[in-house]
Amino acid sequence: MKNYHKNIALRFWIAGALGFFSVTSAFGQDASANQTLTLQVFEANKIDISQRALTLVINQASLETGNPVEAVNEDGNLVWLTNGENKKITVATNNAAPRFLVKVHALDITGSSGVAAPEIMLNDNTTRDLVVGVTRSWGKCKIRFVASSRVSDGVGTETHLISYTITGG
Repeated sequence: MKNYHKNIALRFWIAGALGFFSVTSAFGQDASANQTLTLQVFEANKIDISQRALTLVINQASLETGNPVEAVNEDGNLVWLTNGENKKITVATNNAAPRFLVKVHALDITGSSGVAAPEIMLNDNTTRDLVVGVTRSWGKCKIRFVASSRVSDGVGTETHLISYTITGG
C-alpha cells in the first residue's frame, strides 16, 4: 500500500511539473510585447547679463564745439541659450522719453549662431533687435553702452531699466 501511495504521489508530482512547464512554455512561445514611447521636448530660452547695474557719468563737453564727450562701457556680457528655431534677442528700455542719449550695441558675438544688429538708439521704450539669426544655439556677446548729453540737455540723473528678451525672429 505504501508503494501505491508513493506511486500516486509521484504521478501527481510529474503531472504538476508537466503542467507547470506547459504553462510557462505557452507564455514563452510568444515572448514579445510592444510599448509606445512619446518624447516631448519643450522650447527652452535662457538669457542672462553679467552686469546687473551700470553707471555712466558724463562730466565734460568739448570746449571747442560744445559737443558732448561720450561715456562708454563695454564690460558687460550677455549670454543666451535656445533650442528654438529662428530666434532673435531684443532690447528695450522702460524710459519712454529719455532726455539724454543712450545707444547700445552687441559686440564680439561668439557661439554657433547670431549676428549683431546695427547700433541702437534707446530714445523711447520701443523694443528693438539686438542680435538676429539665433537658432538652436548658445551665444555670448559684449554689450556696449554709449551715453552722451548736449549742453542744451542740462544736468540731471536718468534711470533706464534695460530688458533683453529671446523671441521669434
